[in-house]
Amino acid sequence: GNGFPQPQDDDERKCGVCGFSAMVLAREHRGLTSPRAFVLTACCFTAVIMGYNMYSGPNSVGDEIDTSGVFVILEKAHLKYAKVGRRLTLLNAQDHADYLMRNKEDPALYRPDIVHQALMSVLDSPLNKAGKIRGVYIHTTDKHVIFVDPHARIPRMFRRFCGLIVEVLQRMSVRSSHGGKKLLKLVRSPVSSHFPIGCRRIAFSHSAGNATDFHDYAQQIDPSEPLVLIVGAMAHGNVLDLIGGDVLCSSLSISKYPLSAACAISRILGSLERRLGVL
Repeated sequence: GNGFPQPQDDDERKCGVCGFSAMVLAREHRGLTSPRAFVLTACCFTAVIMGYNMYSGPNSVGDEIDTSGVFVILEKAHLKYAKVGRRLTLLNAQDHADYLMRNKEDPALYRPDIVHQALMSVLDSPLNKAGKIRGVYIHTTDKHVIFVDPHARIPRMFRRFCGLIVEVLQRMSVRSSHGGKKLLKLVRSPVSSHFPIGCRRIAFSHSAGNATDFHDYAQQIDPSEPLVLIVGAMAHGNVLDLIGGDVLCSSLSISKYPLSAACAISRILGSLERRLGVL
């Protein structure tokens, strides 16, 4: 009878209680000055509007969100920087072996070139150019998570790549020169928090058992569902110890021979390209 739509069910009644109570409170506090009364009144209407929006129905927004696509995780990346000489540099086994041994570190573990090659394999793939890669995440041994935008252009020269990683670790992000979009940035841990709940995750390792033809395996993958690919980006070890008893993550070996990260990624993405019809 007041000209406003009446709540039709319990949910709508609940969402209107907050706004109505605030309006009553505003009437009772007659001593409020005009600006304060105006702010409180505005809050009342905001509460009512937000309440109706919260109960607008489960299919109003969620159905429009596209959760399909491929996510790639480069696990156990050994990315550390230090001041060697007069400048900060990303440590690697070839250039900083003496420095690492003086600090009682194993130079064989410091292989940022593996990350560089793996990133180039992902970003240069037809699958990425077709817009199917949703993001690349580098998970370091220091528990840092670096997000790499699929549209980022990674330097081809290794030294420039090292400088880029140092900049990300220091400044938290690297922006595009056009528009200021963050192309690389540090994001929160754990890395699993950045993927849709319940998505299929596959960890690739030579230690996973009998080799499987991933082209045949890819035929079972639903193209409309999100897929997370976990590949090791280290010189030694495997990623199977990271998944533990995770029932949502399966392990897979795609060759009877040990493969480099870049080679494994090329084989995996090539099979997905054939599955999705990307030429």
